[in-house]
Amino acid sequence: MKYLQGITSTSLNFPLRSHIVREKATGTPSSQETDTPFPNGLGSDTKLPCPGWYGVWLAEQFKQLPTRCFDIFHINQDTGDEDAHWKVFLVAFSTVAECIVASPSVTIDEIIAQLYDKGLMAEDVPVEQSQDYLHLVRYLVFCALGWQTMLFTPAPLGSLSQPVYHLAMDEREGCCEYTHMSLRQDTRACERESLSEFLMGFGLLLPPKNLCLNDNQEVQRAFNQQLEVDAKTFNAYNLTSIAGLRIKWVDALACHLELNSTTKEISLFRFPSFCEIALSAHESTGQGAIYSCATTSMLRCQWATEEEITHFLLEVLCSYRLLFGQTKRSRSLFRDLDPFTRVSKPSRDPLLNKLCSMRSCPAPGVTEKEMYYLPHDFPILRYRIVILQRHLATAAPRTWVQLWRDNRNSANWLTFWAVIFFGAFGSLMAFLQVLLQLVQMIKGD
Repeated sequence: MKYLQGITSTSLNFPLRSHIVREKATGTPSSQETDTPFPNGLGSDTKLPCPGWYGVWLAEQFKQLPTRCFDIFHINQDTGDEDAHWKVFLVAFSTVAECIVASPSVTIDEIIAQLYDKGLMAEDVPVEQSQDYLHLVRYLVFCALGWQTMLFTPAPLGSLSQPVYHLAMDEREGCCEYTHMSLRQDTRACERESLSEFLMGFGLLLPPKNLCLNDNQEVQRAFNQQLEVDAKTFNAYNLTSIAGLRIKWVDALACHLELNSTTKEISLFRFPSFCEIALSAHESTGQGAIYSCATTSMLRCQWATEEEITHFLLEVLCSYRLLFGQTKRSRSLFRDLDPFTRVSKPSRDPLLNKLCSMRSCPAPGVTEKEMYYLPHDFPILRYRIVILQRHLATAAPRTWVQLWRDNRNSANWLTFWAVIFFGAFGSLMAFLQVLLQLVQMIKGD
């Protein structure tokens, strides 16, 4: 029985649309193989340079896929080794990217139909296994979507022996409650929902401008009142040394600058060159996988438009300068950090080091200021910055070292240490005077 026919017979409502399902190709897809994977839906014929780290990084993600994922592909069983799996994966990965870029309103199941049309999918699937196969291919497309847009990190594939299948995001990647309302959702959403609608089921991964994501009145008041951020006081050095927060480097762009109040960790995206190439590609071609996740409805005021995605990517690049690059202590702090712990050298993004450790900004389009106006300069990341500012403002130094480092208010800092210095100096003089009088008394006797 053919693959799609088997799925249809299980009444899963697989979208067999006449304008999508056409005559199937036959044979292995060797003619479509590509050696260099490109992010963000960019084909191998793009004139833009592909970041060197991406292919190595993608290969590392590929190795984490369970072998059973490749049972869905049309692969010659005599050569079904890892190399064959990698080749067919690259073709499928490229096809998914093409589908995403070609139609923003495409659903995951429509992408699956395109994979089947190109002869990538196994054709003879027993009816009793069709549900498992459908879940496997949905999971693979879900992974490709996450790795193409770098918005989220897919969670490992769960057991197939369950009544309802789910697709989930990896909670270890810095997911926070105010962005991720749910870390998993029913795979039946793959049938009918466009990419933006599907991703919205996980939360506000792509929020619009100037949106407060908290109903708490104190947070809303702070959101409306804290309109500026000073690079001298709001930086990575103060957030770590005074507020006691830890930095967690993640691969999920949607988690950038999120504060996990439970673990006291700030999540920072560690591949800024992805933002740079996505901006360049959209400027030259008007396309990109992450842009295909933008809302297409004027009624969706809680999801980013294409224009807002552009602003979001620029804000992410600018945030590295705000946190690290604009202050000497923060630049020094970054040099002591290791954003790529247990990661091979070829899969490291060199732009991150340039943005965070260089005194002058190396990224075009990023404008540095001493004082940023949040509604204009960081409208997308505004809420996250306000949350961090609020945490920093309420953090009180608990040790003498923290008191010495806490120079957020230079006038108060100078006054405090002047009082300490002159008080200590006066006490020392008084002690020496008493000691001198005691010596004189002893000599007089």
